[in-house]
Amino acid sequence: MPKRGENIRKRKDGRWEARYEKGRQQNGRIQYGYVYAKTYEEVKKKKNLALQQSGFQKGTPRKMSMKALCMEWKKSTRYTVKESSYASYDTLIEKHILPWFGDFLTEEISTDLINQFSMEKMQAGLSPRTVKLLMILLRNILHYGEQRGYLSLCGIQIRYPKIAEQPLHILSEDQIQRLISYLIEEKDRISTGILLSIYTGIRVGELCGLQWKDIDFSMGTMKINRTVSRIKNLDYHKQNNPSQPKTVVIVSTPKSISSIRDIPIPEFLLKMLESYRSEENAYLLSGSSTCIEPRNVQRKFHGILTLCGIPSINIHSLRHAFATRCTEIGFDSKTLSEILGHSSAKITMDIYVHSSMQQKRNCINQLCY
Repeated sequence: MPKRGENIRKRKDGRWEARYEKGRQQNGRIQYGYVYAKTYEEVKKKKNLALQQSGFQKGTPRKMSMKALCMEWKKSTRYTVKESSYASYDTLIEKHILPWFGDFLTEEISTDLINQFSMEKMQAGLSPRTVKLLMILLRNILHYGEQRGYLSLCGIQIRYPKIAEQPLHILSEDQIQRLISYLIEEKDRISTGILLSIYTGIRVGELCGLQWKDIDFSMGTMKINRTVSRIKNLDYHKQNNPSQPKTVVIVSTPKSISSIRDIPIPEFLLKMLESYRSEENAYLLSGSSTCIEPRNVQRKFHGILTLCGIPSINIHSLRHAFATRCTEIGFDSKTLSEILGHSSAKITMDIYVHSSMQQKRNCINQLCY
């Protein structure tokens, strides 16, 4: 008689049926095969033979190199994530994971080997955040390999490095006022765009992706529905043409679904924008059908900071400054998270809100009896 868990049963027509795992689909779902015989012993033999021929047997990984596994994982992931995300994965695999793990077989992967990889990357000067991204990516690749029957993760532990939060330089009230005064007097497209970042907290890629059709002057709002970024040219090696660029600028959807949003624009900024107004499909910062990429805006921003006598910071710091200022003047966390395009208020409060010393002083002074 069949034992429990064998997937062998007697059919109503009198034959015996055995079901076996013959492989996995790209999404990890098991593909089953079936064999039939007149007796239980005979169908069990057929099942075991079919498992041997398929090369897939639960708990018995098939031999495969890590290089081959990484290539297969990339193919399975290529069109399931944003192009910018895939380009980032591709770079991390080619630059870090393959040089270390590429020559190993999947069955040779161990906790010690993974820990050694993590330690070497930290010693080489990579930030804990980058090493954590590498470990998460490696975990996803290994998990895919286990689903496909190439290895077993039983007994393998992946530890992530502790990320110590670096102090973030937030512009002081005086510095913000100096910057705003300069940008208003400058009266050009990019300066006005930076003002828009200061007063709405939009990301620099979102700013670069704004077109005039996204500005609703009657409602006083702007629609965030695209972003601009420079990524690795995924077809560079395929084309085998030295004249092809290694990186390309792409215009894509924002970071997440919650990042697609409508944001009110201050009235004085609407009036400034009106003076640059162009055809609907033109980009806000360029005034033409060609967008300006984020790194050029960052360069312009650094130049402005120098002219204003302000220490150099990343333009993304304006987003932090916006969130902090909104909290100080009483914005509720839900409203603020929706303006910033976050999926939850917790993300906003944990990452983007930083109390200034003046805010701390005001809070302490309120304790006076």
